[in-house]
Amino acid sequence: MKHRILSYDLLPQELNGPGPDQPDYRYAAMRRALRLAMQRELTQRQRECMEKRLAGEQVKEIAAELGVAPPTVSKHLQRGARRLRHALQYSCFVPTDS
Repeated sequence: MKHRILSYDLLPQELNGPGPDQPDYRYAAMRRALRLAMQRELTQRQRECMEKRLAGEQVKEIAAELGVAPPTVSKHLQRGARRLRHALQYSCFVPTDS
């Protein structure tokens, strides 16, 4: 089973840092929105997995640290990403398809 790399792709590109046309305050606000959404919307295990994955750890490494199977970590990451997308879709930072 191939694992997709989880990154800030689930959120707007602006999270990678302020661009030349974007003020620093907007970047900071987006980071706060992400942090708040992770604290309020994710379970403890989803948050642990998400933070470790965003820090660059591989799924197998996370699984070994937490003492669970790699597919379990993948499920936590998938469900966490879905919850974050859902929570942040109402934020003014996430563009809508309409």
